[in-house]
Amino acid sequence: MKFPHSAAACLIFLLVLMPAGRAFALKIERFAHFSPASGKTSSLEVAAGSAIVRFKTGVSSAAATASLAAAGFTVDNYLESFGWAAVRLPAGMSVAGGVDLLKNIAAVESAEPNRVFRPSRTPNDPLLSSQYALAQVQAFGAWEYETGFSSRVTVAIIDTGIDGSHPELSVKLTGTSRAFDPVSGAASNNQPPTPACNHATRAAGVAAAASDNSAGVAGISWGAKLLSLKIFSDSDCNDDCSDSGSSCATSETSIAAAVNDAISLHNTAGAGKVIINMSLGDTGGCSGPLQTAVDAATAAGLMLFAASGNDGAPFIDSPANCAGVIAVGATDLQDNLASFSNRDTLMVTKGLTAPGVSLYTTTMGGGYASASGTSFSSPLAAGLAALVWSAKPAFTAVQVLDTMKNSADDLGSPGPDRDFGGGRINALKAMRLAVNGSVNFAGTNKAVAYPNPFRPKTQRLVSFTIPEDMTAPNVEVKVYTSEGELVKKLEVLAWDGKNAAGSAVASGVYLFRVRTDKDAAVGKFALIR
Repeated sequence: MKFPHSAAACLIFLLVLMPAGRAFALKIERFAHFSPASGKTSSLEVAAGSAIVRFKTGVSSAAATASLAAAGFTVDNYLESFGWAAVRLPAGMSVAGGVDLLKNIAAVESAEPNRVFRPSRTPNDPLLSSQYALAQVQAFGAWEYETGFSSRVTVAIIDTGIDGSHPELSVKLTGTSRAFDPVSGAASNNQPPTPACNHATRAAGVAAAASDNSAGVAGISWGAKLLSLKIFSDSDCNDDCSDSGSSCATSETSIAAAVNDAISLHNTAGAGKVIINMSLGDTGGCSGPLQTAVDAATAAGLMLFAASGNDGAPFIDSPANCAGVIAVGATDLQDNLASFSNRDTLMVTKGLTAPGVSLYTTTMGGGYASASGTSFSSPLAAGLAALVWSAKPAFTAVQVLDTMKNSADDLGSPGPDRDFGGGRINALKAMRLAVNGSVNFAGTNKAVAYPNPFRPKTQRLVSFTIPEDMTAPNVEVKVYTSEGELVKKLEVLAWDGKNAAGSAVASGVYLFRVRTDKDAAVGKFALIR
């Protein structure tokens, strides 16, 4: 759809004047929605005073605007790439009433409410002393194959805005950070990026915090770049992303506009391959407008990851349930499905899981915090996709996803299931499969410690692998001296070289025993101070 020259010039002028931190609180109302599939009526959260309209083929933008204006409606933002527009309703009109009126305008093909989405989150757990999740997915071994610097890959964080002043993230930012009005999706530059709350900063750190820099934490992809696409309002969220007298919410218009921005950067010299992470969600099916945006992104060759949701519900949230989006659920420290992680038969064909309980990551103000939720499982999976794509830049998005699925650890019922989807991601096996064409290695048949020898001062953690046929929940690791004295009992597949009292152990050869619900295995490694 083309703008009249005068309208286009006016819109461009307004966007230039729009401050980078522009953010009006998103007002919300309830919208009754009838599902033909279930025969039931449910209530959806929608943006008050707003609707999404698609115009009939052949109707010019000038004619469309005039027909809406005659009925008291205003076009807020044209999303030309997707063939629809965000429309502002007359003051005081309900969304239900507005949608009904819009459907009766001759130029309008379809009209829908502008649905609301929120950051997917659960309350934080206490801080951990190490990033157990990296050991659980065997990232330390994966980094021997690839750290993400081989080829340019960018993880676009469509979220609450990354804190561009964080030293572990500022060096990873690429392109122009953008902010999108939470209702209309109108875009403005947000350079350097600013956060509406801590959510995006924590997600970004999980995917691609600066690594091997003798400071802070490590992202699973050392080399991936980050792009901040902010779709939440500064005035709408407090620091921890909970309500601050309003909603801490955004709309599907804003999500789609951000997706459109990311599409334009894919395969460019600055961004390279683009992977979208959306750690946000809403109940209900994938809407037509949102599916249109996703379809455009997948057709362009991007990968899209989204949080499955944190309600422990028997369905996954939207946009995770949109066709073409990879849904990511959460596992806990024991490789069980996290209690809050949503389940769904859709996970069988389109889902994966990743650690999502107490992930130690970056937070606003240059600090670090522990974060829980599928919001943080999703960027962990997106970061692994970046690692695979860096090692194999000729891969298509489908090949990258197949590599991740075919290397995932099968938890729960044998084969893909509604709880774990295709399995919990395994970075080491993914890199072996991508580079060597096989997941098999020494650890398939015996327990292995990596790195070996382990040098705590520079390597921080030693991780333990277990035989493939032993993969199961309730992992326990016991570390012994070569004389058989117990040094420490662990509940994760990693050790920092300290005994039960918290003191550093001496150099030497150590034995370890890994046990799961299925079996036990032993191994040994050298520790050098």
